[in-house]
Amino acid sequence: HYFFKHFQEDGSCPAITRGQLSEAQINALRFHNQRESSRPKRLKALHDESLRADPAFSTPVIEGTWKGRMDKEFRRPDVRSRFCDQVDVAFEVQLSTTFGRVMAEREVFYKREGGLLIWILGEFDYEQDRLMMQVVYANNSRNVFVVNEATRDASLVVGALVLECRWAKPHAVGKEVHWTPQRSMVRFDALTLDREKQRAFYFDAEAAEARLRAEIEGPPVVERIETFWLAYERFQGRERPEVPVLNREWEDLGRRCLEKGWVLPSRHDDDFIALMRALYSAKHGASVGWNYKDLWGAAHRVHDAHKRFLWLVIPALTHYGRWGAIEAQDHHGKWAGKMSDWQEGVAKGVPAYLENHRFDAIVVLAFPELAALIPVDQAPF
Repeated sequence: HYFFKHFQEDGSCPAITRGQLSEAQINALRFHNQRESSRPKRLKALHDESLRADPAFSTPVIEGTWKGRMDKEFRRPDVRSRFCDQVDVAFEVQLSTTFGRVMAEREVFYKREGGLLIWILGEFDYEQDRLMMQVVYANNSRNVFVVNEATRDASLVVGALVLECRWAKPHAVGKEVHWTPQRSMVRFDALTLDREKQRAFYFDAEAAEARLRAEIEGPPVVERIETFWLAYERFQGRERPEVPVLNREWEDLGRRCLEKGWVLPSRHDDDFIALMRALYSAKHGASVGWNYKDLWGAAHRVHDAHKRFLWLVIPALTHYGRWGAIEAQDHHGKWAGKMSDWQEGVAKGVPAYLENHRFDAIVVLAFPELAALIPVDQAPF
């Protein structure tokens, strides 16, 4: 049997693979080692000087007690100050690893108290740093903040808190997202402060990644299917692309669907065409694909020629708010009579009214708002 084991049990991973030390003992040893070093104190002093240079911050307090609203609960942040008389900020200067649970507990505490926790590092190397620093980086929209003599000097010069921000910027390589490390001196008042998620960042890497992935992947499949189908049917004057273009687009959509576990039907399947026309007619309140001047004709077409889809099209008409308009046009009771025939046919098990569930999967994909209409025992998942 093979297993993994840490070379050193330093608390950077929640799994304990060697030795008998408890989490508390590991913390005691780690913090004892830090107390013997002057570097943590130096970084706190540097940050204290930087904060004092910024009139937007109140007089900073080093290792002061932050009492919580709950009995006997408190924290002692490395440096504490109030920004713009609006938000209390706890700066935790971190040089080594710490337990993920401890990090989470601190975030919960400061969020509950209406404050903001910001981790300050003495150094950061994306390729080399340990788990804790990587967690700070990932949770902070790929931003970390470094304090050193240079940031202190810059703060004194500009009269505002300056930090060195290190972040990553996404870029596309083919259809993959790659990240390029970036760094710059930034003023604290240029940061986005997010108390809800207990983070602060200069560059919104999450939003940048989302935009880039959207560009790489193109519009969502549901939008592409609708765009394709309305153009294919020349709905409301849309121009239908040439057949080779249609074929390429449908094939590409088929591949995208397969990536998500869906099988896109042939666009030449008569039943599939009828269902798509019926549902898009209901959605847009006008006949899509059929040569009728309004939804009234399309609704009757479904009953007359595609009864096996009535189980879905009828509630879809209600979902899209079209039912009232159809009933308002039923001056001679023809629609009401057909609905009565449908209900009676279903009750008697007439074959013509048996439900067709061949395309339930594509309905869920192309019309997610109708997914709740698919019976649980018929759902393709």
